[in-house]
Amino acid sequence: MKLLKYLTLLIFLNNAYAQSSNSHPCGDGSGIMPVHEKAIGICNLDTQVHSLPADAGKIIPFSIRSCWADWTGNEWVTAYCRHTRSYTIEVRGSGSGDYFFLSGPGGNIPVQFSFRHPTSGAAPLRPNTESTRFEGAANGVQTPVEFLVTIPEDIQLQAGTYQGTFDFYLYQCNPWGDPNNPWNPIQCKDSNNTSERTELYPPISFTIQIGAEAQIQISGLEDMIITSNTSSDIDAEQSFCVYTSGGVGFNLRAESAHGNGNFVLRGQAGIDTINYELQVQSLSPPLATTWLQEGVTATGGLWHGSNRENCADGENMLLNVHIPANGLVDPADSQYSDTLTLTVEIE
Repeated sequence: MKLLKYLTLLIFLNNAYAQSSNSHPCGDGSGIMPVHEKAIGICNLDTQVHSLPADAGKIIPFSIRSCWADWTGNEWVTAYCRHTRSYTIEVRGSGSGDYFFLSGPGGNIPVQFSFRHPTSGAAPLRPNTESTRFEGAANGVQTPVEFLVTIPEDIQLQAGTYQGTFDFYLYQCNPWGDPNNPWNPIQCKDSNNTSERTELYPPISFTIQIGAEAQIQISGLEDMIITSNTSSDIDAEQSFCVYTSGGVGFNLRAESAHGNGNFVLRGQAGIDTINYELQVQSLSPPLATTWLQEGVTATGGLWHGSNRENCADGENMLLNVHIPANGLVDPADSQYSDTLTLTVEIE
């Protein structure tokens, strides 16, 4: 009796193909290397954290090689990357809609990414979405490109560092596609072609940092003309604006040109003086009122600035000048004045 054992061998074939690991990022792809490594080079995108200013143009320059070398029968010999290959890109990371997110002291802020190519201009990018097509270059030429990072105008940054890390993908397009033929479209990310094109994998991770310095501005103060009848206390007031980046708290100091620990009005003849008092209060939460001491900074986070420059939503502070009636008895002059200096600083 014979026992027969049958062994079945199953061979699974798939369409896996070699991808470019960006092992030769900055050259022209003419060296001795696998064909797929010749095809793609992304130069100077991942070499550092890209630190950008908050108040100026935010540009990340780098370059891209996208081409294809003729098959020579042996990928380990020199074959020039002669043929251009168009490509699409994708940036993956935190974001929603048209905006990517950077995280920082004020939480997430939205930023817009655009990709600028010499022949295509600036094309907006969306998070986790394949871009439109861009042209590569023949003979392994590195094409200079840029990321443009834009913060929407209505976003107010708190002082500190905002950061985000993103993954950059590049997909070469099939070379024989026809944009006018729906049966033979140009495909890049979704191409099933396993030859004469490749993709960047793993993606290139890059980090963006935007540093925002604390900003503060005082505006809206005007000269005050006060009329007295000398029979009662005098009160005069005006509103003004204090803006701080992110609406953070601020301190305030008031200094009298004629005072030395007191707020003093000096007569026109320079002989007589009248003391006055100064009160400051906020017109928006947190509501706080305090009497100021001349030359002494009022601290403790009493007030928060407006988070809109020039208080576009309404002035947020009120200044009150109080002159007690007993200081107006028998004045020696008919006109008194003082130059009052208000200084604000971030808490």
